[in-house]
Amino acid sequence: MYFKNTSNTYTPHLTSNYKQVKKDTTYHNKVDLKQSLRFNTNNNFIEYLKSIFPTDKVENIINLYQVGTATFWNNATIFWQIDNFKKIRSGKMMMYSKNGKRSKIINWMHSYQIKNNQLREFNLSQCFFGLHLINKSNNAIAIVESEKTACIMSILFDKYIWLAAGSLNGINEKKLSPIKDRRIILYPDLGVSRINENPYTQWKKKSDDLFRKGYNISTSDLLESKATEEQKTKGYDIADYFLKVNKERIIINDIKSENLNKLLKLNIQLQNLIEVFDLELMR
Repeated sequence: MYFKNTSNTYTPHLTSNYKQVKKDTTYHNKVDLKQSLRFNTNNNFIEYLKSIFPTDKVENIINLYQVGTATFWNNATIFWQIDNFKKIRSGKMMMYSKNGKRSKIINWMHSYQIKNNQLREFNLSQCFFGLHLINKSNNAIAIVESEKTACIMSILFDKYIWLAAGSLNGINEKKLSPIKDRRIILYPDLGVSRINENPYTQWKKKSDDLFRKGYNISTSDLLESKATEEQKTKGYDIADYFLKVNKERIIINDIKSENLNKLLKLNIQLQNLIEVFDLELMR
């Protein structure tokens, strides 16, 4: 048996009846979140924050952002993504050392649960870390890359609502839609330019495009204009920069005004940072 080559081209008959089914977003159970909050005494990230800030301020921020601990995964920190309707969209799990440095290994709550037969499937639709906080005030919104940075900056400068995109590529119109009518300022990390692009230029292009679409959004050049080449090479973020210029890690809590003025005179970078932010240090 053989097939005769007739040199005729075969064209398959395709129908247009197929429609892609849009799956609904899956949300985590609130029990998972509450359970993760019970074991924060064994969390390296939280202990790191307490080593540089007053305990009460750290506990307040951890409570605001609902940061938890994955006891089942090496006591990793869980950064829950809770949307503006208080629905839990994801739990990003990251391991930190006691000095605040994180491992490059990232896991997700839904991935862990699927692997361990606790879930069958999960349709992930991310939101900004901290999005649930937009209902608490009408303050301007600052967006940074990492969840760690958002937490630290919320302690230092509470005049903004600090959200985290989760990565350099974590900003898109879908995630921004709940805050379209708010004042938004992007604070990208530093980075070495590659093919005429760095984190600042990438986010600046996005914010310019979104501004033309009606968003009240801009990208701060604070780090880009004031950081050293070494800081750019190391990829500092706004929290790294602030903690560096305030290297003595003096917590401005009960400090007298004359001492603050002395500190500012000695550290012109710190003064510039405060002036650019037009914010008050935590008190």
